[in-house]
Formats: sequence, C-alpha cells, structure tokens
Amino acid sequence: MKLREFQKYLKKQKIMGAIFVHPDPTIRYFTQKEFSNALLVVTSRKAILFITALDKKPSIPGIEVKELLKEWEKILPSQRTSKIGIHKKEISVHFSDKLHKTFKGAKFVDVSSFVYTLRQQKTPKEIIAIRHACAITDAVFREVITELKKRTLRTERDVALFIDTQIRKKGAEPAFPSIVAIGKNAAIPHHTPSTTPITKGFLLLDFGARYNGYCSDMSRTVFIGTITHIEKKHYQQLLCCQEKSINHIDTCATFHELDTFARNELNTNAQYFVHSLGHGLGLEIHEPPVYSDKHAKINKNMVFTVEPGIYFPQKYGLRIEDTIIFTGKAHILTTSPKRLICIPCKK
Repeated sequence: MKLREFQKYLKKQKIMGAIFVHPDPTIRYFTQKEFSNALLVVTSRKAILFITALDKKPSIPGIEVKELLKEWEKILPSQRTSKIGIHKKEISVHFSDKLHKTFKGAKFVDVSSFVYTLRQQKTPKEIIAIRHACAITDAVFREVITELKKRTLRTERDVALFIDTQIRKKGAEPAFPSIVAIGKNAAIPHHTPSTTPITKGFLLLDFGARYNGYCSDMSRTVFIGTITHIEKKHYQQLLCCQEKSINHIDTCATFHELDTFARNELNTNAQYFVHSLGHGLGLEIHEPPVYSDKHAKINKNMVFTVEPGIYFPQKYGLRIEDTIIFTGKAHILTTSPKRLICIPCKK
C-alpha cells in the first residue's frame, strides 16, 4: 500500500534503504498482512519481508518474502556514507544498538514523518475497513443499551466484557481496552472498568472495533436513573459543542483551529476539558494527525475523531465522540444516536 510512493521518497532523499521491525504497524501498512514477527527492508528498487516459520508464507505483490534472520543484514551493503531509514518511534533500544553495530558508520535517519504522511490519507480499501469497524461499533452500542434496559449487566466490568464479546462475535477485535465508567468514575477520562455497580448517574462508554487491522472509536454517555436539571444542561452543552465542532470542520484549515473552536463553545466549562478534541486513527487507535500540532492541516481522506468531554472531579464526567472522515466535507462514520438516553434505575 503506497509502497511505490515510499520508494520514490527514498530515492529522492538518497536513503539507501529503510528497515522496519515488528511490531511496527508500518509493516502491516505496506504488506496488508499480520505477522507474529517480521522485519521489512525497503530500498528504492525492491522490498523484502523476513518472517519466521510460525507464519504462513504469503504472496504480496511487489514484496519478496524470505525467512527471518537468514542474512537480512546483507540486503543493505555496509558503507560509511550510507543513509539508512528507521521509524524512530517504533524501534527498540536493543534493535537500534544492533543496527549501529551491523552498519558501522552509516547515518540513520528518521522516516517517520513521511510514513505518517502516507498513512494519514486513507485509500479506498482502508476506508472500507474503517467503515465496517464503525458499523460493528454502532451495532454493539445498540445491544449494550438493550442489555442495560434489561438490567442484565450489573457492573462496569460486566458491561466492558459484554462489549468486547459482542465485537468478537461480529468478526472483529476490540480496538483498545473498552472504557466503562459510572458516576464519579466517569470523571477519569481513561478509567479502567471495575466492579463498581451500575447505579444512578452518567455512564460513559468509550469503545471501538478493529476490523482487518483498522480501527473505529466512539464514545457515548447515557444516564442511569432520573437526571437533574444541571446534569441535563451539561449534557446538552457538550452535545451542542460536539455537533457544532463537526459542522465547523469544513471551514477549518487546521486541527488546532478546530480544537480552539470547541473550547470556546464550552465557555467556562472548558477548564474541565482536559484532553485534545480528538486524534487520527487507522491502523492504530491513536496516530497522526495530532490536534496539538498547529501546522496539522485537515486534508482529504483523513480519518479522525471529534470527542469533547467535560470532567467534574469526584462528581461525574461526560464525553461524546465520533469517527469522522473528511472527503472535502466531514462525514460521520459512527451513527449511534447522541440524544440523551435515560435508563431507569433498578428498583
């Protein structure tokens, strides 16, 4: 996937070759395959994938496949003037030391920026996978609400286990550890589901599916019991902020600008908005574009989230999140209802 573009980049930058080592998702990106262990060497003219006997040898257009550790070091000649590309963020200290010993005198350059530039703009095949992951996420949300109304899920862990099980039943994997938080636990954005009973209060659900390697991400906040006026006001303010932010995407140049817009919409409650407005997603649940980067532009075929949240310490928290694709216009891929759902408490 976009391998030729990367090879042209290597040639232009006069980089002899680039090395990617498991579990770097770049290997999955270029091969569109999952491996238990692998190493990928890419030059301007060829690409060679080294795998172990634990994986079935695949047929991949444009990539030669060989057994791992069988003289992979000899693919790139050791020259003192050579430039070798690495994905600095994804390489371990141990393997970095091995590279420096193997290619003494070579200059190692980080190719991460260009790799992420390629990955940010999704291909039709990637978009299909992400859309399917989002459809699974929507289906599981409907099932969760049904079970909550039937009162069959008693604790946060029960809900999280149900979510993960239903995702797997639909042919996918959880994209990340599902977040389920009730009451004051929801004031912690990345709360780990516990044995806390599902009783009165806001219930925050944040989960996603990984289908064919690609992720979805969605958050919904429902209310258990009878909601107060101020609680309903906070929810409506957050929903209004999220919807306005999505509508504002088409007129924004950068993600930083969009983030600033959302904070202004929250007014005085912006102080309780403790994370960025969203993140890019694809092979990884968090990947570029990055909202805090003032230069990160909103470009065609990017997939990202919009997820404002407000968190009142020791009281409750709320978050509403959707997966978005920008095709020249913003389109919401997660379509679960965002109107406030109130579920009666168990008597």
